[in-house]
Amino acid sequence: MFITNPNHGYENVNLPICQLPYKNYPNGSTVKIGSGSWIGAHVCIIGNVKIGKHCVIGAGAVVNKDIPDYSVAVGVPAKIIKKYDFEKKQWVKLD
Repeated sequence: MFITNPNHGYENVNLPICQLPYKNYPNGSTVKIGSGSWIGAHVCIIGNVKIGKHCVIGAGAVVNKDIPDYSVAVGVPAKIIKKYDFEKKQWVKLD
């Protein structure tokens, strides 16, 4: 798993990106992972994001936006593919 807050700047095309300063997110940056969540192997969590409680983040996913509670997210960038439906008492696939 890899969790990072800042990102490289890339605006100045006269310098290599590795020489440009990091860009921080406004108002600081925090990553929050809710209780009971499972983060798969080689997942990258980038930036100011919150992963809700009881979530599954599939192996190799890149999370760059919030994932709500009781969700399954996979892919690059991570996309929610299932959510738990409390009325049906089961995981429901999303289209």
